[in-house]
Amino acid sequence: MASDFTAWLKDLERRLDPGALMSHFLSLELGREVVADDFQVEAITSRAPIVAMRCARQLGKSCVLAGRAVIELERGGTVIAIAPAERQTRELTRKVATYLRGTDMVIERSTMTEIEVNTGGRFIAVPASGATIRGYTATLIEGDEVAFWPGDNGGEDLLAAVIPMLTVSGQLFLASTPAGKNNYFASLFLNQKPGDNIHRIVVRGTDIPRMADKVERLRQTLSPTKFRQEVLVEMLSDGQSYFDLDCIAQATNPDVKAFSL
Repeated sequence: MASDFTAWLKDLERRLDPGALMSHFLSLELGREVVADDFQVEAITSRAPIVAMRCARQLGKSCVLAGRAVIELERGGTVIAIAPAERQTRELTRKVATYLRGTDMVIERSTMTEIEVNTGGRFIAVPASGATIRGYTATLIEGDEVAFWPGDNGGEDLLAAVIPMLTVSGQLFLASTPAGKNNYFASLFLNQKPGDNIHRIVVRGTDIPRMADKVERLRQTLSPTKFRQEVLVEMLSDGQSYFDLDCIAQATNPDVKAFSL
């Protein structure tokens, strides 16, 4: 009886506290007790129509996407998750299936990229191609590594293909490590406007204490440019230059000539 009561209390806590719920999901995946980071809780509880999460590598942004998807499935919603590669869609589906095991929901149908549960909720993960995405209706659209989506205009065409599938009250949730400035994801941060209803979350590797050892290892092994992009989540002009090309242009004065001694 005591163990049943304890289990009931833990379930109640997870229903009332999003932080406890996200910690529960992470603990299921890692096989040990884990406390969710503040940014993960902030992200899964956001009610903004658009959430843009610019995040360093290996911080758990795909865990946030999976956790937010499970919450939507419990509501009976349909989640469309889009990632650059088929491998990433399978990995995200695996996370969702793992987290579902920690809920009361029952998986009624499951493939490597699709899950249906007894609430009527559906999770569908697809690679970033407009041709394969059209035709769905979703209450939540999630984009993983959006800065790396294919296309001449940095993934904007793909977004144009998927946004019409979103219900009026649906949410668009986009997450990525930066990859330069010339893509749709970067524009969400560079072209901010007052009252645009976009919830922007920026998380650097140096912001998370548990990442200290990994950050130091990356500092020693990556080039300065890659470190700034992958860990400090800076949006460099072309994603490769050490110095931002805009800074170089501003620092160049054609009226100042070289001098010699």
